Amino acid sequence: MAPKRHDDDRERPSWREIDQRRDGSRHREKAPPPAPKAQAELIRKQALAQAEALFKGKRRRPEYQTDLKKLESGHGGKKFPTLAKKFLEEYGLPEEWGALTRLLDYDDPTAVVSVLQAMASQLEKRSRVERQGFKGRLQVLALTNPHLEIRRAAEEILAKFE
Repeated sequence: MAPKRHDDDRERPSWREIDQRRDGSRHREKAPPPAPKAQAELIRKQALAQAEALFKGKRRRPEYQTDLKKLESGHGGKKFPTLAKKFLEEYGLPEEWGALTRLLDYDDPTAVVSVLQAMASQLEKRSRVERQGFKGRLQVLALTNPHLEIRRAAEEILAKFE
């Protein structure tokens, strides 16, 4: 027999132990390193925002915001009626108070009546200054608007103020 070396006295690791020291066996794929918590939270929030945008419809998409900005910048210009018509066809009435206020200058009487009703339904949430401004706008519309249905709608909403 061959002479015994002093190395043989210590225990040799098994192949399993060697593989574990290498952080996994050769037969398994390595798991990707875990993402840092801050990055994982950011990814989760982005995914959640995208899912909410899908369920909330067109109004939460970036195109809505750009079209809303176009509508607001075109207010008072020659292109405003076409911008307003396109916006209303695409998205319906907006929920934003400022956009509703701008749409009061649109030419379509049925759209303006709908805008007035939408604004009247939001009055409880509005500040005192906004309510007073809306009341003043209603008084002007009730007295000077050439469309009878807009004048009637404005008078009805004004009657609820008093």
